[in-house]
Amino acid sequence: MIHAIVRTDPSPPEDAAAEWLLRREAGHDIERDPDFVAWRDGAVGHAKAWNHATAVWDLVDGPVADDPLFAALRRDALLARPRRPAWTIAAMAAAVVVGVVLVAAPWIREMFDGRSLVAPQPSSAATYATGGVPQTIALADGSRVTLAANTAIAVDDPTRSRAVRLLRGEAYFSVVHDAGRPFEVTAAGRTITDIGTEFDVRLDDRAMTVTLAKGAVALSPAGGSAQALLLARPGQQVTTAPGRADRVGQADLTEALAWRKPLLDFSSTPLSQAADAVNRYGGGRVRIVDPRVAAIRISGQYRAGDPARFARAVADAYGLKVRMAADGAAEIVAR
Repeated sequence: MIHAIVRTDPSPPEDAAAEWLLRREAGHDIERDPDFVAWRDGAVGHAKAWNHATAVWDLVDGPVADDPLFAALRRDALLARPRRPAWTIAAMAAAVVVGVVLVAAPWIREMFDGRSLVAPQPSSAATYATGGVPQTIALADGSRVTLAANTAIAVDDPTRSRAVRLLRGEAYFSVVHDAGRPFEVTAAGRTITDIGTEFDVRLDDRAMTVTLAKGAVALSPAGGSAQALLLARPGQQVTTAPGRADRVGQADLTEALAWRKPLLDFSSTPLSQAADAVNRYGGGRVRIVDPRVAAIRISGQYRAGDPARFARAVADAYGLKVRMAADGAAEIVAR
């Protein structure tokens, strides 16, 4: 029996995220609810709690839905649940059938520490998933994987092997080459093996697209084919699908990998909210202290993943200036 402990003092962002999740699942169009938008965009912690709650909710119908560990945690949590007001119990249940507020397992705690780690599978696999924003994770061998929004991967026994399964979505792999321990990615029934490389893998229903950025990769044979397919030129791309011959072509890398630094589109958005959105993508931090500056409304498209560049662009466009703080944050201030 797995003994789960229900957190009795959930932090306000987690509690609020659970309530909003309950309303959404009850049919309320929260994206059009100004109260929800104001709450989510009002603080980085709110957005983080919401993204994590929705990511785990999605997994209930995804890769961990039938996992016995996940099911046992949910069952124990329901049995251990203390008497609480009805709305709190309902909200907790909405938060992934009380999975979001469990603290017995470290993978749940880590989710609310800013990572997207989900329950290890009984086979010692670790599953990672993203919500609405991309995230980068570092693997034990030093390789890095950038997960697009709404993506999930499983790392099989990360202490002993270098095997990753793409469960859904899209991921960019920057691999530390080790000739004695090949790095393998499995998706759509095929295996991609690195030969000192960086590459992108995308799943669309049953189709898969592999795009080479650097180095070379080998793609395992399909069906009756006896030969692996080698991609050795940056920009080479192969698309596979059941019952169809592999299609190899040349991709525009800038376009194919644009999701790694997506454009953020603002329309008369308060600068404070725009800064929060930029900060969610990492790469540094934008800080605004002056409430008058925070209230300035901005419009336009800005590249995510480069907060300092965003700060300079906004400062130039709206007559402000940027001051670099001691902690590395780019502070936007009045002239």
